[in-house]
Amino acid sequence: MQAAIVISRRTAQHVRLWRLGASRRRRAVNERALPFRQTDFSSRPVLAHWASTDNMDDEVDERVEYITAQSIAEMFPHRKEFQKRDSISWGGRTLDLELGEDVSYEAENSDVSDVLESADDGRALDLGLSPAEMLNRFDPQKPPSMDNLEELQLWLECEAQQEAVLKYQKVIESARKRKDYSSLSLVQRQVLWWFQPLVDAIEKRQKDYIFREKSEGDVSKSAQRFGPFLCTLPPAKLAVIAAHTAIMETLTNSNNSLHGTPFSVIARQLGQAVEDEVIIQRVLHQRYKESQARASVLNVSNILDDEATDDEPENDDVNSSNARDGGFLGEGKIKAAEEDPTKRWTYSTSHLQNYLDELKEFKPKSQRLASFAIWRARQVLENDEQWTERDKIQLGAALFKVLLDCATVKDGGRKGEPAFVFEKRWTRKDKSRAYVTLNEKLRNMVISDRLQSFSQTTTRQKPMILPPKPWTKPKEGGYLWLKSDIVRYHGCDLQLEALNHANLNTVYDGLNSLSKIPWVINKRILSVAEECWARNIAIGDIPSKTDFEVPPEPIRPERPTQKLEKGHPEYDSYISEMRAYREARARYDRMRQRNSDLVSLRCSVVLKLDQADKFKDFKEIYFPYNMDFRGRVYPITPHLSIVGSDLCRGLLKFAEAKPLGPRGLFWLKVHLANFAGKDKVTLEERAAYIDENIDKVRASVEDPFAGDRWWMTLDDPFQGLAACAEIIAAIDSGDPESYMCNLPVHMDGSCNGLQHYAALGRDAVGGKAVNLRNTDKPQDVYSGVMTEVIRRVAEEASQTIDFDTSDVEALTRKQKKILANNRAAKLVDGLIDRGVVKRTVMTSVYGVTYIGARQQIQEKIEEKLESLGCDIDEMNLEVFRACGYLARVTMEVMGQVFTGAKETMNWLTTCARMITQLGYPVAWISPIGLPAIQPYRRKKSSKVVTLMQVVSLIESNDDLPLHSSRQVSAFPPNFVHSLDASHMLFTALEMDRRGLSFSAVHDSFWTHPCDIDEMNMALRDTFVELYERPLLEEQLADWKMRYPDLEFPPLPERGDLDLSEVRSAKYFFQ
Repeated sequence: MQAAIVISRRTAQHVRLWRLGASRRRRAVNERALPFRQTDFSSRPVLAHWASTDNMDDEVDERVEYITAQSIAEMFPHRKEFQKRDSISWGGRTLDLELGEDVSYEAENSDVSDVLESADDGRALDLGLSPAEMLNRFDPQKPPSMDNLEELQLWLECEAQQEAVLKYQKVIESARKRKDYSSLSLVQRQVLWWFQPLVDAIEKRQKDYIFREKSEGDVSKSAQRFGPFLCTLPPAKLAVIAAHTAIMETLTNSNNSLHGTPFSVIARQLGQAVEDEVIIQRVLHQRYKESQARASVLNVSNILDDEATDDEPENDDVNSSNARDGGFLGEGKIKAAEEDPTKRWTYSTSHLQNYLDELKEFKPKSQRLASFAIWRARQVLENDEQWTERDKIQLGAALFKVLLDCATVKDGGRKGEPAFVFEKRWTRKDKSRAYVTLNEKLRNMVISDRLQSFSQTTTRQKPMILPPKPWTKPKEGGYLWLKSDIVRYHGCDLQLEALNHANLNTVYDGLNSLSKIPWVINKRILSVAEECWARNIAIGDIPSKTDFEVPPEPIRPERPTQKLEKGHPEYDSYISEMRAYREARARYDRMRQRNSDLVSLRCSVVLKLDQADKFKDFKEIYFPYNMDFRGRVYPITPHLSIVGSDLCRGLLKFAEAKPLGPRGLFWLKVHLANFAGKDKVTLEERAAYIDENIDKVRASVEDPFAGDRWWMTLDDPFQGLAACAEIIAAIDSGDPESYMCNLPVHMDGSCNGLQHYAALGRDAVGGKAVNLRNTDKPQDVYSGVMTEVIRRVAEEASQTIDFDTSDVEALTRKQKKILANNRAAKLVDGLIDRGVVKRTVMTSVYGVTYIGARQQIQEKIEEKLESLGCDIDEMNLEVFRACGYLARVTMEVMGQVFTGAKETMNWLTTCARMITQLGYPVAWISPIGLPAIQPYRRKKSSKVVTLMQVVSLIESNDDLPLHSSRQVSAFPPNFVHSLDASHMLFTALEMDRRGLSFSAVHDSFWTHPCDIDEMNMALRDTFVELYERPLLEEQLADWKMRYPDLEFPPLPERGDLDLSEVRSAKYFFQ
């Protein structure tokens, strides 16, 4: 047989050729100048030699790609069928080609058809299933077997909305056939009752936009704006997105207040969810086409057929006048989409075919308008630009309005209650804010169902079962199919531009070394956590299933009908009643808020447990990493990762197990003792503490729910229980040194931010306080601050007030301050311990404000008062004032103790202020080579008219003025964050060079117990090497080069800290 295998390739004029009219594209096909998408063949043998014609068309660059015998031989080295015949038929550029004659190539053997068929599925190259084949075989209802991890990884990344659509349709059909809905869960029954009406209502909305029919309550301009976005997905998929997103947002959103979730948040998230779905389906569709083209590169007939379907029909009255120069969406395009095998589950315009079929019933003008509306929808689908916040909010509001009209909760009766409550509340006379709350019955059903009906749509970013794709470009890495950015740049285009021009090799290598570490689920901890949840044991991150008792809602007293003077009995009575009402209202709102927080915590735990259960049987799972603009590293997965809470960390272990060796058991004991709060004694004393309590450790492992449950008293109970299990298993093995352990052990920095400040300024005093110098016992900077704070508070509380306090209003301002401080000191005296001041000290170098410090301290003080039986609600104002006083004292003490850090911080602040005054954002290059640009801008408020209400949209982009105060105040902590992130990545690279497993959560470094000693050496070496560089001098020189007109202040004077001492500092990380 003869096989015509001449194909062409679109080059620089790809887009222009695509926009040619139907007649020109047909001519191109007839001349066998077949348009072919640009594809990356870098991973394959060289496929083509290039040849170009001398005569260039005005519109088209007729550069043609020909497959030569040599190329085919490289592609199929094991086949002998392709032989070079002569220079005329096999040459690169021939006389026939120059003359425009039709050229074809022949194969001498009829077995060419076999080769073409094998090339089409990709298996002839021994590369396994091609991406096209995998996508062809993708079934959102049936995951592949665990034997084919590549296919299963694809399934996990694609699994989301369409799976839910098919699930609903399948459940409905099955229940209808059986005429029995009793087998469905309560949540399924509720959602299924309004799923089809919701689909129908969304479809009607799409028709209203396409056929210009005005809906009830429609806002014409708004409808025309969100209409194309509403038509990007089929109604069934939009229904699932709307229902699931709205339910999950009302349950888990961190912006929840006691009034519910702000409507603007719901609308924005709905729009974002639709955009996310469009993006991922667009990417999968594009990758399918590219991989299909690679696999079928020799099958010309298939390619020709596919190209032919791209032409608009000549005789189509509706489309012929609109198809040229890009045109409106033609029927041929949609039919081509229908023939795409991915239409079963992925991006497709086939759902718009239904509307084209109805156009014949309309007048020509209406047909043109409808065709234009469909063309706009297609433009949204194919355009890679991000949707604006305005577009997302308007689309989300439209979807939520439909959902609000359709969604009901039925409880026995025929008439249901609204599933969502939309309520406006006035914040002031001329401004209101809308809130959305979930029906309480539906909320309880969802939580009791453990979110099983919604968990698969909460995120696509799940743990991976294959090693993540290595980072090679700012947007190339992480998931195999999903798109990810290497930096979370918060919409700062300057940062993205800088990344594209920077040398990020160190960043790539560091992230890749972290991403390739395999993990497994700790099934023992998962089982215990499941039991805690089932038995309603509130511990660690697992909240109680029982709500707090909410007092009756107080009734506001009526205002007197006539104006009364102060001192009048009725006036005094009204004031007294109002005071009591406000206190009762505060107590009522406080308990409602606590219950609202419980709902979010319950949903968070259920999502973590669900994901752990989903991946528990895999031998290896992986976490792709990226970073924020400062270089701090995070796993991309939102629910389950080592950066999560105690529960998440306890659920994860290294996949690789290694013998404990001579020191592994010792480090396991130190690890457990740290969770028991013994982290301020020597390492040997910590191990001895575990030996003394080994019976409690064993009892915790043998039956976690019997006895005194010692493990539940630990600071991090689930991580502590995991350590208990490994210690007992190692001891019971009879040979602890040979025991194979895969539990990571942590080494944490001692107030790591202050460690970096001390190293920057060579502060010997501050360095000793944070263990940069070798000492016999660990230094505890928190205890040092605590001691001084206790002394000052006790001194203030012992003061005697020497003026009359019976009439506070008559006191002077100075006397009021003295009295307030004295009362505050008496309230908190005796309640201060290390935990009260720890968070404030720890975050002081990261820019904690007075308000933040007061909130941190108030949480601890309230816990202590509640444990003493005090009614926090009744003394809320006194506690608030006392904690404000304690925050001021704590911050004063820190400023005096850490003078070196304060000087460096002040210098950084001054430089940032000077740069900001020129109108530039503060920018620097971190030691790992990451360009960091602070994204803080003044917010711009604009009005967005939606179908529900007018929403105030807060916008932020590079065109807005700088937020000067935030640029200045945030720079010192951001700069230090970039330094601690650099230290962590340098350590990751060094551990990778040594062939050791390593992971980290900022300043907490993890490895196998047997490798702790080596990791301790590595992290100290990299820290010293980092700070042997003149970092501040380098930064000053960089700024002077960029801002030559500025006179920067001189660098702060350095101390005499010897950095080499860090290498022998036993408690630097502990």
